[in-house]
Amino acid sequence: MSAIILNKVRKNYGGDVDAIHSVSLSIAPGEFLVLVGPSGCGKSTLLRMIAGLESCTGGTIRIGERIVNEVAPAERDIAMVFQNYALYPHMSVRENLAYGLKNRKTPKADIEKRIAQAAKALEIEPFLERKPRQLSGGQRQRVAMGRAIVRKPAAFLFDEPLSNLDAKLRVQMRVEIKRLQRALGTTSVYVTHDQMEAMTMADRLVVLNAGRIEQVGTPIALYEQPASTFVASFIGSPAMNLLASDQQAHWQAGDALQLPSEPHTVGVRPEHLHTLAPGQPPASGFNATVRIEAIELVGAESYLHCALANGHALVVRVPGRATHPIDAFIQLGAAATDVHLFGADGRRLERLTSPSKPKVCA
Repeated sequence: MSAIILNKVRKNYGGDVDAIHSVSLSIAPGEFLVLVGPSGCGKSTLLRMIAGLESCTGGTIRIGERIVNEVAPAERDIAMVFQNYALYPHMSVRENLAYGLKNRKTPKADIEKRIAQAAKALEIEPFLERKPRQLSGGQRQRVAMGRAIVRKPAAFLFDEPLSNLDAKLRVQMRVEIKRLQRALGTTSVYVTHDQMEAMTMADRLVVLNAGRIEQVGTPIALYEQPASTFVASFIGSPAMNLLASDQQAHWQAGDALQLPSEPHTVGVRPEHLHTLAPGQPPASGFNATVRIEAIELVGAESYLHCALANGHALVVRVPGRATHPIDAFIQLGAAATDVHLFGADGRRLERLTSPSKPKVCA
C-alpha cells in the first residue's frame, strides 16, 4: 500500500474556467477515501488524473515515493474499477483475470495462485470458465474487482462501480468492497454521487463542489458539523432543513439560541425536529407551527413533509408509523444544540455569547 498526495492539482480544458481548482489532498496508506459530490463537480476528473487518464494542468500527484505526472497509466502501479466493468467479452472470467498479469510476464504458477485467491475471496469460483455475457451485473462487477485484486497494486481506484446495479445488490456489493479493502489493506479512492454509499464506506469523505473541496473529514464529522450549507444539504437523507434570515418570520427562536444580526441561515436535521404536545414548553432552539402536506412511510420511520405559513418546506423524521392526518397543524421544536448556523456566504458559524459577533469556523 502507498500514500497518494495531491499538491495544488489543477485541470483546465481551455478557457477561463478550471474543472479542478488547486486541490491539495493527502491519502494515507491503506485508507479508503471517498470523493463525493453532484454530477459535474469534478470527482471523476480528479480520479482520472490520479490514474493518469487525464493530464494535470498544474500541481503534482505523488503515489508512494514517485511524482507520477509524467508516468504512463500502466506504470503507476494502480488498478481501476469502472462502472461499466470493462471486461473483454470474448474471454472467460479466468482469462480476464489473467490478462493483466500475462502482460506483465508474471509466472504462470503465480497467476494461477492469484486467480484462485481472488476467486475465493469474491465467491466467483463457479464462474471462472464463463464469458461475461453469461454473468449477472453483480457477478461481472466481482470479476472487475478480481482483475484489480490479482495485480496487487499500490492503490485501487473505483469510478462509480455500483451505479449500474439495482438497489439491493448495491447494498450487498458496498459491504463486500469495504470488507475486501480492509482485508487487503490497499489504499483506495472511490468516486460516487450517492451520499449513502459515501457515508457507509468511507474512512474519510471529500465533498467536492464545482472542482473545489468543500470539506474533508470522517462521515460522522461531516454529518454532525457540516462546514457549509452545500455540505449540509448534500450529506444526509433527507437533507438538512435550511431557512435563510428572510424565511424565519414564521418560526420562533428559543431562549437558548442566539442568532447573528446580519444575514444568516439556520439548519436543522429532520431527525432533530420533534412534535410538541399542546401546552408543552417551547424548545430551546427552534419552534414553529407547520401544516403536514404529505407523509412517507419507509418502514421503521416516517417522513413528514410540512410547510411553514409562508410555504417554506420542512421535513421531519419520526419513528414508526406517523398517526398525523394530512393537512393537520402541528407544533415542532428542536434543541439549541441541534441547530446549525451558517453565514451569508454559506460557511458555518460558531455560536458565541454575543449574537452580533459570529465567527466563521475553519
